[in-house]
Amino acid sequence: MSEEARPQLQKQLELSPAAHQESERLLEEKVRELASANQLLQRYLDAVPTIMVALDTQGCITMINRAGEEFFKQPAKEMLGQAWFERHVPDPGGSVAVPLFRQIVAGEITPKEMPSEYPLVDSSGAQRLMEWRTGILTDATGATLGLLSSGEDITERKLAETAISESRNLLLKVIDTVPARVFWKDPELRYLGCNTAFAQDAGIANRDDMIGKNDYQMVWAEQADAYCADDRAVMAAGVARLFFEEQQTTPTGETIWLRTSKIPLINDDKETFGVLGIYEDITEYRRIEAENRTQLADLSALNTMLTQAQNQLLQSVKMASVGQLAAGVAHEINNPIAFIDANLGVLKEHVADLLNVLEAYRQCEPALLGHANFIALIEDAKKAADLEFLQEDIPSLIGESLEGVRRVKAIVENLKDFSRVDTAEWHFANLESCLESTLKIVANEIKYKADVSKEFAGIPEIECLASQLNQVFLNLLVNAAQAIAERGVITLRTGFDENEVWVDVADTGQGIAAAHLDRIFEPFFTTKPVGKGTGLGLSLAYSIVQRHHGRLEVRSELGKGTVFHLSLPRQRTLDADILSSGA
Repeated sequence: MSEEARPQLQKQLELSPAAHQESERLLEEKVRELASANQLLQRYLDAVPTIMVALDTQGCITMINRAGEEFFKQPAKEMLGQAWFERHVPDPGGSVAVPLFRQIVAGEITPKEMPSEYPLVDSSGAQRLMEWRTGILTDATGATLGLLSSGEDITERKLAETAISESRNLLLKVIDTVPARVFWKDPELRYLGCNTAFAQDAGIANRDDMIGKNDYQMVWAEQADAYCADDRAVMAAGVARLFFEEQQTTPTGETIWLRTSKIPLINDDKETFGVLGIYEDITEYRRIEAENRTQLADLSALNTMLTQAQNQLLQSVKMASVGQLAAGVAHEINNPIAFIDANLGVLKEHVADLLNVLEAYRQCEPALLGHANFIALIEDAKKAADLEFLQEDIPSLIGESLEGVRRVKAIVENLKDFSRVDTAEWHFANLESCLESTLKIVANEIKYKADVSKEFAGIPEIECLASQLNQVFLNLLVNAAQAIAERGVITLRTGFDENEVWVDVADTGQGIAAAHLDRIFEPFFTTKPVGKGTGLGLSLAYSIVQRHHGRLEVRSELGKGTVFHLSLPRQRTLDADILSSGA
């Protein structure tokens, strides 16, 4: 209590000296109690680590704790009565805190309207951002005495938060520039964040709107079970699953292909707290890949065609060589054979004449019966020459020689007929005649392995490349003979209708396994031992038949034999003209 108030109180009480002394004692005791309470309150306030400041209704300091003294580097007693806002708040004229303070003490607004953050100027003149909590101080009657505020320096925290925010924003910007889609989820598989591209895939414009949602709320809800199963497996294993392909539904309802990687999020305590996913749209890549596969298949087919064309060209060259050889043989052999044939014919006539003379002499022998010496001479000569044998053997020798000449001529003609060097273009030919000429060429290959049975139907002629069909028959006949282990039968059947003619080459050989039937016409495929076959014979035959717009088919049974069925159209087609190298 102030000294000025004490006499006035004594006068009002009009106490006796003794009563006055007692009253004085009680008053002093109350003063001491109040002082002790004030000191205790001050200690409490000084123990608070944040600034505690009390302002009167004019905004002047009526109390400040030790944290405030340390902040401003001034003792509290020097700051009492200072104008808080004008002295310690930067730019008080522009601060929103000043008018709000006045409205609070006037009872117009509550302390909640006071800004929770405004800066102070510390002892060095630097601004420090403070976080404030404010309450109203009232007396016993409820009248406002001022405000009590606590302030915490949050400058570093705000800087850290700003740095974190900037780092987060930078990270999100970096992630947004990545062409891949990026997302991360918590252990409950709720989205914690993603880049903009991922949000747009989900049909959501703002990536922040993804937070807290799950896959079942996305446009790809139908795939959510599979996605969640993958996420749980990655988190459970603690091992990344990299570069696997999956499908996704787009906001437009389209299904696209993704190449995805999922990585478990693990903290410093080795605990999994979520999953990170990265994927890219590979639909276009798959389309290009499919196109590349198609182009590769086309190139492979073209390469096969080129290989077949090369094989056919080589075969044509070989056939041309055979034809040239046949022509050369015919030219070189025909002349000597011609004069041998002519001489043998003349010799046959001369020998016949001589034998006739001998026969005339034999008939005159009875006239020499009286001349024993002549008879003995003649008999000795006949015995020495074995005249009777000569009379029988000479015509036989001459006949066999003439037959040999005829056979040489036939061989030359067969070679010419097989190679058709004189008719290399399309012409009408009879396939049964082609079979006959081919049989003669491969006679030595077949005669030790099989008997040949012919069931010809008298098929009509067709327009074809006969020399190439001869090559087909040659391959089929040789294969048939090689398929027979010991002794068997090769059957040649022909037939026709109004559209086609056909030839069957059947054997009683070992047969072909079912697994190989689909491949026997492939180039270089062979079931023969290494060095016994090139795998090109049937491929070439198939190509020649295709050139004629025909079909070459096979049926076989292991242990029973094989039948090759060749059918050709009776009418030549335009494509065959274009494709044929001989046309």
